[in-house]
Amino acid sequence: MLSLLALSSISFLPACGDDGGDSGDNANSDSDGSSNGDGCDGPITDCPLAELSEEQQATYCDTLLAAIDDEPGTQYTCDADGTYLLVNTAEECRANKVSADCPITVGELIDCYKAAKTDACGAFAEDGACGPVFSQGASCV
Repeated sequence: MLSLLALSSISFLPACGDDGGDSGDNANSDSDGSSNGDGCDGPITDCPLAELSEEQQATYCDTLLAAIDDEPGTQYTCDADGTYLLVNTAEECRANKVSADCPITVGELIDCYKAAKTDACGAFAEDGACGPVFSQGASCV
């Protein structure tokens, strides 16, 4: 029902449970004029998806996939209502574009996926880790 692309568009699916780790050092992009601008300053987990440079988008995707450590195609499903998140490939994640006003941060999305992996129904609840992502997701497409 929901995929990394759907929410980042939300997954670019789908920052790190460690909130940064070594990937935080890559928060500054080159000044090559990438299509996403100069990117976001500071820890990548604090960056809104809409502000990521192409390099940061790649770092985000790699960080997300490492944080959740599941194969592409894996679904985190809440059997009670059938809602799910889908783990996409790194390539699908990198290709995902969000609207310029998408407020979801890398950290929120990673936290959502990690929580959904453990307890999808709890994560998908309004007060769960995915609540802020779902409530803001419409502004990202």
